[in-house]
Amino acid sequence: MFLQLGGFEGLLAFAFVIAVVGLGLALVLAIAYMDHRKEMRLIEEGAYAEAAEDSRAWILAVGLLLVAVGLGTGIESYLASGGVDGITAVFVGLAALAYYVIKRRQGGTAANQSDDEASA
Repeated sequence: MFLQLGGFEGLLAFAFVIAVVGLGLALVLAIAYMDHRKEMRLIEEGAYAEAAEDSRAWILAVGLLLVAVGLGTGIESYLASGGVDGITAVFVGLAALAYYVIKRRQGGTAANQSDDEASA
C-alpha cells in the first residue's frame, strides 16, 4: 500500500474525511433551505411569477462555457507545437460576453413588452 497509517492516524484520517463530507452535505442542505425560504417569501409577496420566468438561464451559460472550453482545448492541442497559450481563456471570456449580450437583450425586450402592455 502506498500510504500506510497506524491505528490512530488511520482513525484521524477517517474522521477528517467524514468531517469534510459532513460539512459539504451541510452546505448543500443550507443552500437548498435558503432557496426554499426565498421562494416561499416570493410566493407570499406575489412576486413569484416574475422571478420564476426563466429558470433555464443557467443552461445557456453552462452550454456556452462548455463549448468554449471544448473549442479552446481542441485548438490548443492542435497548436501545441506553436507555443500558443491562453486560447481556452479567450473562448471562455467570449462565451461569457455572449451570454451577457443575450441576457441583456432578453431583459430589454421584456421591459419593452411590459411598457407596451402598460400603455395599452
